[in-house]
Amino acid sequence: MPKESYNDLIFQLGDLARDRLPGKPNCPRSMDRVYRAEEAVVARRDELAALEQEMNDEDAAYQEFLAEQEREKGGHQAIVRKWKKAVDAIDGKVKDLRKTLATRRAELRYAQDALVKLEKKISDMELTRQDPAKIDIARTNLKKNRLAQMRLGREVEDLEERLATALTPEPGQPGAPGILAHKRLLEMEDEAEARLADHEARMAELDQSIATLEEQVKAAEDYLDQALFLLGEDVYAQRIADAQLAPFYPRLDRAE
Repeated sequence: MPKESYNDLIFQLGDLARDRLPGKPNCPRSMDRVYRAEEAVVARRDELAALEQEMNDEDAAYQEFLAEQEREKGGHQAIVRKWKKAVDAIDGKVKDLRKTLATRRAELRYAQDALVKLEKKISDMELTRQDPAKIDIARTNLKKNRLAQMRLGREVEDLEERLATALTPEPGQPGAPGILAHKRLLEMEDEAEARLADHEARMAELDQSIATLEEQVKAAEDYLDQALFLLGEDVYAQRIADAQLAPFYPRLDRAE
């Protein structure tokens, strides 16, 4: 019959000692390490559960946003169909303006992302104590990029205002209800695009945080296993008197 594994038996002994010895006068001091390890595991698991719930909440909120958009969209689309000629006339006039606005918005998003990356790069350069001259050049570029982003932001705001004005009918203008409904549908498209970008960014951020925490949970669980193993070794070394622990001692004496 093959001999039992010393490591397996020691771990089982420590695991059982965790339940048998707390509060008893012969409890080894290494039990404190087990307590701390358990607290760390619980804390990491709670943090992970909170992040997973946050991800579920974010997804549910996004789905509710889409559903609300669909509920609102139907009524506006019916009005647009009723006043199709007036809407088509207005849409033809603002087509190029909308295209320019879409392009500038994309450029603004790109500029904002580039600015964040440049700020991080400068921070990293400062932390690693790189050449001060290179850091000064990067800071100068950062100022230029900020100014360019501000100008682009003002241009986007101006285009949005011009589009809103063009899609606002004058008092008594024929087809006004259809034009206003069309305007609202275009606004909803913009809202959907912005919400999708926010949703995807938040989900990616949460996914990364969850992956990091999963590693921390695994590390905490490994440390708990080590603490139980060390507790088992202490119990075996002291051969602590306990009816359920005692049968392990002769088995460990024979184990490999």
